[in-house]
Amino acid sequence: MAGPNRLQYSSHRIQRRMRKQQRRTREAYERHSLRSQIRRHSVALISLTVAVVSLGYNTWRNETSELHRNWRQAAFEVVIEVNDLQQITLYRRYFHGREDHPFVPVRHAETWITGWGKAAAIRDLTSVLPEPLPASGVALHETWSASIGQLDQGGNAARKAERDMLEALDQTRQATLNLIHQLR
Repeated sequence: MAGPNRLQYSSHRIQRRMRKQQRRTREAYERHSLRSQIRRHSVALISLTVAVVSLGYNTWRNETSELHRNWRQAAFEVVIEVNDLQQITLYRRYFHGREDHPFVPVRHAETWITGWGKAAAIRDLTSVLPEPLPASGVALHETWSASIGQLDQGGNAARKAERDMLEALDQTRQATLNLIHQLR
């Protein structure tokens, strides 16, 4: 009788060891499963997610702010150039060739060259700004190109050239001021 009890005792012992081994295996599996690792490291994962989202938002906001600063600076430069070109336009229309100055041809060349420089600067500056400013800058440059030779001629052609130039200048100025107000 000692044999079967001993065998029975030995099988219980083996079964217990097997159950213990299975439990250890299951615990090890649960410890290393993706779900348990996520549960165990959830605070770190949430912190990492918040940090990445915050970094992305901050980068986007900085880029947007820099773009708006650049637009604002370019817009102020456009307003200055438009005002200078308007003065040149009015000078060529009303005073060119009428001053008593020994170097009249030099003055004529100076306003001609300065006007072309201002018109080109306006066209170039507006090309980096949002719509409708690029189209307005190109239109102003084309109007200057078509009108410059007629401004100091006198008569109806000069009046039409002046009206066209002042209208193009006003449209560009107003579009630029609208952009500046939008960027506040």
